[in-house]
Amino acid sequence: MSRIDAAVFLAAGRGLRLGPRGHLIPKGFLELDGVTLTERAIGRLRAAGIDDIVIVTGHLRGHYEALVDRLGGGLRTVFNPDFATLGSGHSLAVGLAATEGDVLVLESDLVWETRALAAVIEPPGDSVLLVSGPTDSGDEVWVWADPRADRPRLATMSKRRDHRREAPWGELVGLTRVGADLRAALAHEIGRATAETPLVDYETCLVGACRTAPVELARMEDLIWSEIDDEAMYARVRAEVWPRIRAAGDDG
Repeated sequence: MSRIDAAVFLAAGRGLRLGPRGHLIPKGFLELDGVTLTERAIGRLRAAGIDDIVIVTGHLRGHYEALVDRLGGGLRTVFNPDFATLGSGHSLAVGLAATEGDVLVLESDLVWETRALAAVIEPPGDSVLLVSGPTDSGDEVWVWADPRADRPRLATMSKRRDHRREAPWGELVGLTRVGADLRAALAHEIGRATAETPLVDYETCLVGACRTAPVELARMEDLIWSEIDDEAMYARVRAEVWPRIRAAGDDG
């Protein structure tokens, strides 16, 4: 049985880096083999026993509302009216307020192997953040482990590889299990951080919250995955990443 009570997609962003395509569709509606990123991810979540699925919407929310009408079940949307003025940290707060229990938080612009789910659902620990080995994507978020902990736990993240002297533990994937302790810590941290920096991202809020609610790190060295922020990354995914996932027999 899944350790997760609900899943939350952070899907309110405006997709500015996608250029003209971003004015037409949310990033979660980019397609691979005729299936959108969001719909494929929903199918995988349901197959893993996660039926309460919330999509935090903002930009072009009608696409997601139509998807809910079509797929039904426990799928629902919650609108973030401040999506244009507040960052993804606030979207995370909106999603957490609409759910209960342990939650899997997902970025909406990802392509990933199904086995990534087990890496965050199955490990012991209240909260788990998934990291991978190097991807050479060109837009990595590096994750460092706390050297004082007896097992790998989140210390900090940065897009700067030289943010700390020691080597990073891995790259942020964008799938995170939020347990009870982290949920409570995030409620405080998001409010504090947003008041100080309205456009604060959810990653920064996670780093702040992990100081009082430890977050375990689950590393999958050979995970095949990618974020899609712009047209160049979308082209790379179609030419390199998705074919590798399909060759591994994971195209569902």
